Amino acid sequence: MRFAPILLALVTLVSTGLGGTAAIRLRDRLHLLLGFSSGAVLAVALFDILPEVFAFDHGASYMPVTALGFLAFFGLERYTAMHRAREHPHLAEAHEAELGAMSAAGLAFHSFLDGVAIGVGFQTSVQVGLLIAFGIIAHDFSDGLNTVTVVLAHGKSHRDAIFWLIIDMAAPVLGAASTLMFNLRAGLLPFMLAFFAGSFLYIGASDLLPEAREHDSPLVGVATCMGMLAIFLITQFLRG
Repeated sequence: MRFAPILLALVTLVSTGLGGTAAIRLRDRLHLLLGFSSGAVLAVALFDILPEVFAFDHGASYMPVTALGFLAFFGLERYTAMHRAREHPHLAEAHEAELGAMSAAGLAFHSFLDGVAIGVGFQTSVQVGLLIAFGIIAHDFSDGLNTVTVVLAHGKSHRDAIFWLIIDMAAPVLGAASTLMFNLRAGLLPFMLAFFAGSFLYIGASDLLPEAREHDSPLVGVATCMGMLAIFLITQFLRG
C-alpha cells in the first residue's frame, strides 16, 4: 500500500481534467455535480476525519487546529482573489493577467495540499486514506472547473487555461508523492487530520455549495444529500 496515495492521486488528475473540460463545454449543467461534491466533501470531514481526531486522547483539544484549517483555506482563497473579480469588476480590468495567474497558482497550491492530505490519511490508516481520497476526487472536479473558469474570466486564452489546468492536475500527484519522503510521528497526526478537516469544511460549505446554489433547481439540495449519504455509507462499509 506504499504507493496507494499516488495511485489515488492519479484518479484526482482525471477528476480535475474532467472538471476543466466541463467548464468549457457543460457550464449550464454543473450545479448538480457541484451539489453532490459539496455533500461528499462535508461528509468526509464530519463522518470520517473528525471522528478519527476525537478518537485520539483529548481529541476535543485539536478543534482550534480545525478552525485554523478552515481559516487557512479562506485566506488562500481571498489571497488568490477568486471572488474579488466578481465583486469588483474594475479590479479585474486593471489587473486581469496578474489576477488570472495568481488565482490559478493558488488553486494549484490548494491541489498540492489535497495530495498531501491523501498521503497523511494513509499514514493514519487505509480507511482514512481511502475516504480522504474519495472526498478529494469528488471536489477536484470543481478545482478543474474553477481553474479554467478563473483563467478565462481574466481574459486569458484557452491555451493558457489548458496550461494551468495541467498544472492543477499534476499538483495532487506531487503532493501525495511528497508524503513518501517523510513519516509523520504519531503525535503530529491528529494535528494534520484536524487541519484537513477544517479545510474540507471550508471547501464544502463556503466554496462548492454556494457555487451549486447559484442555480435555482431544487435538485441541488437532493444532490447534496446524496453526496453526504454516499460517503456516509462508504464510511460504514469500510468500518464494518
